Amino acid sequence: MKDTQSINDDLLALEQTLKAKLQPILPDQGFVGHLRSRLEESALYQQQRRTVFLLVSITSGLFVGLIVFLIGRDILQKSA
Repeated sequence: MKDTQSINDDLLALEQTLKAKLQPILPDQGFVGHLRSRLEESALYQQQRRTVFLLVSITSGLFVGLIVFLIGRDILQKSA
């Protein structure tokens, strides 16, 4: 148990040392924005969006159909 704690302490100390010596790098927002727009306009991303829309539409339709079926069944059982 002490070995694990010692290793954790050593790793934390190493992390703090590296954090103090190395400055964090801030990405260029122009580059990030351009990359994001290129990725969002890619054919694969557009295909995934269409697929998700299709699956959500089908799931919604099935759910609404189930609700209508259950309500209709209850109405028919009460009238019979």
